[in-house]
Amino acid sequence: MSNFDNLRVGEADREEASARLAEHYSTGRLSDDDYYERLDAVWSAKVRADLEMLFTDLPRTAPQPPQVVRRPRRGRPRAFPLVACFLLVAIGLMVMGVPWWVFAAIAVGALVFRKGRHHGHHHGHHGRRHHQFI
Repeated sequence: MSNFDNLRVGEADREEASARLAEHYSTGRLSDDDYYERLDAVWSAKVRADLEMLFTDLPRTAPQPPQVVRRPRRGRPRAFPLVACFLLVAIGLMVMGVPWWVFAAIAVGALVFRKGRHHGHHHGHHGRRHHQFI
């Protein structure tokens, strides 16, 4: 037994061993009883030797690369919360005496600014992409 075999195992080691066992189980190398017995042994293992002895009669499998969990891409914000906030502020200020046309002008200006900004952004993006492939 080497010094490596005497090293204590952690959660990551146990997760890897249980995934390897699941792979062998899914290919039919382990019966239900064998799989669950070895799985119990994985979670009670103290050192690496305890884990390795569970695989002595099984073929070596290629280690699986760790799976990368990707966060979902964030799209542009939804319009509803912004519109709702704008309307609440507008109603509150109109109650205080600010004329309604001030809010209409601000809303139209925001829409025009937003359309112009997105329109220019898309042209620049497509143009840049086009030049990459030439």
